[in-house]
Amino acid sequence: MTRDELLAAAWAVAAEDEERAGVATYLTVGPSVPGPGSADGAALADRLTRAWAVLAAADPEVTVQDALAVLGDLDLRPVPAPVPGAAPARLAAWRPPGTPVAPRAVRDAEVRTVRDAFAGGRLLRVVNYHDTPRASARELRAELAWYAERFVPVTAADVHAFCDTGAWPDPRPGIVPAFFDGFASAVEVALPALEEVGLTGWFYPPTAFLDVPPARQRDFARAHEYGVLEHPEGRLAMTWDELAALSQRHEVCGHSATHAATAAVDSAGQVAAEVLEPLRRLTEVIGRTPAAWAWLGGTAFDPDRPGDRAVAGAGVRLWTSNTSLQRLG
Repeated sequence: MTRDELLAAAWAVAAEDEERAGVATYLTVGPSVPGPGSADGAALADRLTRAWAVLAAADPEVTVQDALAVLGDLDLRPVPAPVPGAAPARLAAWRPPGTPVAPRAVRDAEVRTVRDAFAGGRLLRVVNYHDTPRASARELRAELAWYAERFVPVTAADVHAFCDTGAWPDPRPGIVPAFFDGFASAVEVALPALEEVGLTGWFYPPTAFLDVPPARQRDFARAHEYGVLEHPEGRLAMTWDELAALSQRHEVCGHSATHAATAAVDSAGQVAAEVLEPLRRLTEVIGRTPAAWAWLGGTAFDPDRPGDRAVAGAGVRLWTSNTSLQRLG
């Protein structure tokens, strides 16, 4: 893995419209009991160190998230993102407006934390999707089939078993296809493909989107940082009935009400609207507490933020960030 190979992958990931394709990445998992480690994890840890050195020299604002996405593009995509004709001006991933870049020393420490987790075998392969329109149905089906041939599905119960024992229940590694933002296309296009190939999807719908009348859903999407692809006229959001049905075989997770970032949720009223009511509604519809939570921007759990505390207090046991699937408590 040379410097040029890493930079080519970084340019490709940065230039690609992330809403259009699965963004493959690695996450740490835990905390868990001490495990035996693995040769794959140790090798990935060393490659992360190399990738971080190259990317941080190329763009002073990159984070470990960017290095993980580069490794994911190299390792976990059937067809890597195409290398652009000219290098993008920035390699750092999009962040919600107003999100500061942590000092370099803090980001270096984050890389070491992730590296140590990988070396200890605490890693999970994830592919993040957003809108999956009908025009890409054949490509998506082929991609999910490629994953199903190489990896096993992962449920929330599997994650908790790993946290308890330090071992996955299958000799093959697991993979999580995650579908964000509650698009109808996730039900109409992605869900049939998942069920055909036998993978478990993790779905993260912002609940207010599901209540917006179809005629206003595009306006809602534009106002709340959604990436909407080419669609015929009609609804963009899945229905509550569709969410209830898919929850019988797949994982449903919280993603706020309006696609909010945690920094925007700092009052009791906002916590009620963006955390407590969405979790209440999801629990009512699917018949159980949502498996996990993620904010817009994929921020790590911070007990000093009122919204984060409310998620943990509501009994959600897994926290999804850009770098980890963390068990709370």
